[in-house]
Order: sequence, then C-alpha cells, then structure tokens
Amino acid sequence: MSQLTAIEIIGFWCGIFLTFCILSFLYKDNPFYKFAEHLFVGVSIGYIVITQFQNNVVPRFTDDNSTWLTFVPIGLAALMFVKFLSPRLAWMGRFPLAFVVAMAAGQNVAALVQSDIAEQVKTASRPLDLRKVDLNTASADTLISVAGVTPGIATKLIAEREQRPFTSVEDAVTRPSLSEVERAGLADERGHLVGIDANAAVTGGQLNVFGTLSQILLLVAFLTALLYFYFSVAHKGTIGKVSRFGVWIIMIGFGASFGFTVQGRIALAIGRAQDIRGKFMEPSQAAQVHGELAALVSVAIIVVGIVAWERYNKRRANAAGNTGGTPSGTVN
Repeated sequence: MSQLTAIEIIGFWCGIFLTFCILSFLYKDNPFYKFAEHLFVGVSIGYIVITQFQNNVVPRFTDDNSTWLTFVPIGLAALMFVKFLSPRLAWMGRFPLAFVVAMAAGQNVAALVQSDIAEQVKTASRPLDLRKVDLNTASADTLISVAGVTPGIATKLIAEREQRPFTSVEDAVTRPSLSEVERAGLADERGHLVGIDANAAVTGGQLNVFGTLSQILLLVAFLTALLYFYFSVAHKGTIGKVSRFGVWIIMIGFGASFGFTVQGRIALAIGRAQDIRGKFMEPSQAAQVHGELAALVSVAIIVVGIVAWERYNKRRANAAGNTGGTPSGTVN
C-alpha cells in the first residue's frame, strides 16, 4: 500500500476545492471564482518568470562564451520598465515591445505558411483518382497509411504474405502471427466507408470511391475558399456564387475548429471529474484522499460562502439605498 504524506493529501484537496471554485462561475461571478482565477494567473506568471530567468538569463551570464550581444536582450527588457521610473520616458518601452511583436509575427507567419497553407496545398494537389492499397504488394510505409496498421503490424503482414498471399481483407487481419490485441484493434478499424475495407484490398487497381469523392470535395473547397479572398474582380454572377460557396466552407471550418475546442474542454472536465474520483491513482491512494468527500466539503463551503456573500451585498445595497449612496466592494 502506497502511503501518501499529509502535504500530498492537502494538495489533492486544494485542487478539488479550486476546481469547484472555477465551476462556481456557472452560477455567477463570485469571490471564490475570483480567488481561483487570480491564483491561477499569479502562479502561472510566477512560474513563467522563474523559468525564463533560469533558462535564459542565468545561462547567458554564466556562459564563458558570452559577448556584448548578451546585454542586448537585457537592455531591451530594461526599457520596458522605464515608464515606471518616469512617465516622460514611457515612449522608450515601445522599442522592445515592437521588437517582440515583430519577431513573434515573423516566426508565426513562417510556421503558419509551412504547417497550414503548404500542407493544404500539398493535400489538395494529390491525384483525384485514389486507389486502394494492395495488401499483397504494398510496402511497409504504404501499409502504415491504412487505418489501424502500425509499423509492427505492417512487418507481420509482409512476413505473412510471403508465406501465403492474402485472399481477402478478412484473411489479412486475422493471420495467426497477429496478437489478440492487434487483431482486436484491426477489427475496430474495419469499415467499407472510411475503414480498412475502404482503403485496402488484396488486388491492385480497385477504386477508393469515398477517398476519391473526399479528394474532389477537398480540392473544390480549397479553391472556392481562396476565391473568396480574391478581390481583383467583383464577386458577382458565377464568381459571386462560387465565392459564396467558399464562405460556407470557411464557416464549416470555423465550426469544426470551435467544436474541436469545445470537445477538448469537455474532455478536460471529464478528466478532472475522474481525477476527483481517484481514477488516475492507485486504489489505496484514492482511499486515503477521499475525493468524493473533498468534493462535497468544497461544494458546501462554496455554497455557504456564496449565500453569505449575497446576503452581505444585499445588506450593503439596502444600507446604500437608505443613505442615498452607492455600495462598493461588490464583485463585477
């Protein structure tokens, strides 16, 4: 049995309490949410400052190969604090700020062009006539492109087909050299639309219908979306209709991106709930933490605190109304 220390248990309880402090914002803005928000921002900034100081500032001054260029970023950083010494010299802080913004913009633009635009052009430029992967002749790299096929599975499939060629996709994914876990994983990837059956076959030349239609749709969507940003001609008539379709494509992309973000946040919330229930630790440790009890205590403290805060604000509002003043100190 792994015994937790008292400070570790207190840490788990504090994490659970702060989780419910953040969730209390679902009711309304309140001091518990403000406390957790400020604590998170403060700890994050403190961590970033210490990390940057230890990883960037200290090595530059302790390195024997340091030159006068070492003091350039230090000087730029110092200029950002000049406005606190004299408001008249606040304009000097614009130089390091402009340098940081320009450098970040240059790096991000280059990375965006390479990772997004170049990849989209490369993907949209693929042949429209997509064929299924031939399991009896494809190389290991080509087999890996099939859903569910790992490098280890590809190696086993190549060894199996050298002994006896595959007669069907079912024959390929059930060969005895594959482990039960591998066979189960391949079974989960079966499908005539987008699964193994749609992308692979045992004879060459078969058309990947869904892949071909998807590639055509991708090319049309890519071109129409670009046309929407082509302003050298008026978006009227045929060009206007095509660019309108590009707008729909862009909106679908934004919607998918937003949905992916929301899904990620929901996954984080689910993971946090499982963490409170002790699903990510040993049962013996979960029994020591008592996450459910900590959750109930946290909710009780927050509910009682919010009720007291509401009654306090109400009394202040009534007192201000009787005196003709305006209450202060409430959370906006």
